Amino acid sequence: MPKVRHLSIAAKLLIWASALIIIFFTTTAFLFWQVRQDAEVSSQIVTENHDLDSAIQRMLERLYSVQDNIRRYRLLGGDEAAVGFIVEDLTRFGEILDETLKKHPNHTEEWEELTKEYEITLDPGETTDDNLTPNVTVREWTDILEQSLFDNVADMETRLNMLHDAGQRAADIGLYGLLACLALGVGGGLILAWFLNRSLTEVRRGIRDLGTGATPRDVRILSGDELGELALAFNAMAARLRREEQMRSDFIAMLSHEIRTPMTSVREAVDLVESGAFGEVNEKQRKFLRIAEKESARLSDLLTKLLSVSRMESETLDLHKQETDGEWLVSSTLERLTLAAEANGITLISKATPMTFTADPEHIRQVLMNLVGNGIKFTPQGGTVTITGTTSPDKVTFCVQDTGPGISEEEQDRVFQKYYREPEVRDSVDGTGLGLAISKRIILAHEGHIWLTSNPGHGSTFCFSLPAKT
Repeated sequence: MPKVRHLSIAAKLLIWASALIIIFFTTTAFLFWQVRQDAEVSSQIVTENHDLDSAIQRMLERLYSVQDNIRRYRLLGGDEAAVGFIVEDLTRFGEILDETLKKHPNHTEEWEELTKEYEITLDPGETTDDNLTPNVTVREWTDILEQSLFDNVADMETRLNMLHDAGQRAADIGLYGLLACLALGVGGGLILAWFLNRSLTEVRRGIRDLGTGATPRDVRILSGDELGELALAFNAMAARLRREEQMRSDFIAMLSHEIRTPMTSVREAVDLVESGAFGEVNEKQRKFLRIAEKESARLSDLLTKLLSVSRMESETLDLHKQETDGEWLVSSTLERLTLAAEANGITLISKATPMTFTADPEHIRQVLMNLVGNGIKFTPQGGTVTITGTTSPDKVTFCVQDTGPGISEEEQDRVFQKYYREPEVRDSVDGTGLGLAISKRIILAHEGHIWLTSNPGHGSTFCFSLPAKT
C-alpha cells in the first residue's frame, strides 16, 4: 500500500499549538517589557521631576521671602527683625540648594551662579522706587530657578506623554495579540476540526455502507495524515472485498447453472419412477421417492434464489412496472401460501385496503411471499400472520406481522444481509438467509424502503413502502 502521509495529525496539532503559544508569549513579553519601561519612566518622574519641582518651589519661596524682607528693611529705614529673617531665609535656601545638588548633581553646572560668593546691599535708596526694586543678586537667582522649574515641567510633560503613548501602544499590542490568539485558537481549531471531521466522515460513510451489506465503495482520500492512510487502507480492503464478492457471485452463477441440468434430470427420473413407468411402485418406495422429489424441489428453490441474488448483484434486475392493484396482490399471495400455513397450523389474515400503485407486480409478489413465508416459518402452531396494506398521496405501505419469537435488537440490523441467519434458529429452521436480502434488493430497485420492528417474545413486523407513482 503506497504511503500518503505528508503531515501527521500530531504535527498539525503541534504547529497549531506552537503558533498559539508563540503569539501569546510574544504579546506577554512585550507587555511585560513595556510595563518595566513605564515603571522606570514613572520612577524618574517621581524621584527626579517631582522631587526637583518641590525643591525649586521651596527655594523660590525662600528667595521671594528674602526680596520681601529687603524691601521691608529699606522702606522702614532699617529693621533688625527683617535682617534676621533675611539671614534665616538665605541660610535655609543654601541648605535646600545643597540637598538638591546632592540628589540631582546634573544641575551643578546650571546652578553654578547660586553657589558662588555673593553680596547683598541693604542700604535704602534715594527714592521709593529704588527701595521697591528687587535685589539684583536675588533676582538672578530667581530667574535661574524659574527657568529650571520651567525646564523641569517641560521634561515632566515629555515623560508623561511618553507614558501615555507607551500605554496606548501596549493597549493596542495587547488587543491585537488577544485577537490573534482568539482567531488562531478558535478559528484554527475549527478549521483543523473541520478537516479532521471531513476525513472521518468519509471513512464513517464507507464503514456504514459496508455494515448495511451493500457493495463496498471507495472513499475519498482528503488528507495526507493518519486519516488519509486509514481511507487508503479502507479502499484497499473495499477493492479486495469487491473482487471476492465478484468471484463468489461468478462461482454461484456457474454452480447454479451446472447443477440445474442434472437436477432437472433427477426430478424427471423420480417422476417417471413414481408414475410406474418402470414397474409398479409400492408404498414404501413411493414414500422415499416423494422425499427425493421434495428435496429436489428444495434444492431447485435454493438454486433459483442464488441465481436471483447473482443477477441482482450484477445489476441485471429488469423491472416491468405497471399499474398494480395492491389488494389483489395481497390476496393472490395469501392464496398461494394458504396450504403451507394450514399445514403449520397458522392463520393468515389480510387487512389490505384498496390501493393502486406503479410497480413490477411479480417482483413485489415475490417480496410479499418471502415475508409471509418467513412469518409462517417462524410462527409457532396456532399463531397468526397478518398482512396490511395502506396508502397515502405519495406512497403505499405493506406490513407483515407475525406472532413468532421476535428478533433481538442487536440482530435486527443484520437480517437483511445475504446468507445471514439468527444463531437461535440456524439449527432448528430451514433456510438460506437469502429471502430478506432479495426482498431488500427488489424494494431498493423500486426506490422504496424496507424496515423491521420487533420486540423479542412478541413477534416481528416487516414493512416496506413504495412510491405511489414512479
